[in-house]
Amino acid sequence: MHIHFQSESEAIILKKLVSGHPYGAELHSHIHFSSDLKLIVRIKENNAEKMLSMLSDVFYSYLLKEKLSNVLEDIVTKKFFFQEREEVEAITDIAHSIIEGEKNKNKKSLFGGERAILEEGLRNILLEKDTFSFDSFATFRLKSFYGTLLHYAGLAIDEYKLEQDYQNFIASLRDMLNERQPKAGIIHLLHDNGFHFYNDKCMKMDKQEVYRLIDRKLMSEKNPFYIDSSVLAPLISIAPSSLHLYTNESEDGLIRTISRIFEERTVIKPLHTFSEQNGFA
Repeated sequence: MHIHFQSESEAIILKKLVSGHPYGAELHSHIHFSSDLKLIVRIKENNAEKMLSMLSDVFYSYLLKEKLSNVLEDIVTKKFFFQEREEVEAITDIAHSIIEGEKNKNKKSLFGGERAILEEGLRNILLEKDTFSFDSFATFRLKSFYGTLLHYAGLAIDEYKLEQDYQNFIASLRDMLNERQPKAGIIHLLHDNGFHFYNDKCMKMDKQEVYRLIDRKLMSEKNPFYIDSSVLAPLISIAPSSLHLYTNESEDGLIRTISRIFEERTVIKPLHTFSEQNGFA
């Protein structure tokens, strides 16, 4: 039986996978890689099951380790028409992360069924054909594989677009901040069952005082971004030279947003340090 590949690199990868398989040494003499990108397999009655098992394992490993990325990239460029290299790489990286997350959550591969499909397809081919193309075989037999990757590519694109919107949001608020004159040298912001503002003398600012400081232009309907009136709008309106942020949840979404907007102006400290440095009980 002759199995064709599209490139020399594909054939080299398959050769390495065959060599590393538990049956590789035993079946080595029955497998030959020719210079014209063919894998020549000699199947005999006494090695048929082992050969089938090995080829199924090897093709499955190749599918997940090598083809998955290529198929994702093809879907992103040909189905969703992204062409910028940076965008394509970002989306495929996100798709890989989503797939890996699903695998870890379910404690198993998302493509377990493909291993059985490969073996069944190879078994039929061994009975019927002397020659076939691996790519044609995979495309015809593994429609579920491509369908699953199409689904995850779509999720990755949605996540990528959300991230782009978020980055634009951060950049816009940062520009607003940098255009303003500071109304305070230091603001202390406590993140403890909500957010609490303290002035540079560490005296708590009540909600009415904080609200009065908001620049109404930030809340205008003409502003293309929604800015919440409880934290971001007051902070950007005050535009403190230094923001001391006390929290035990540095990975909280709003905490990360604030630190990205204020960048080097932000000093993040554990929550308990506010009480300690001000002698509170």
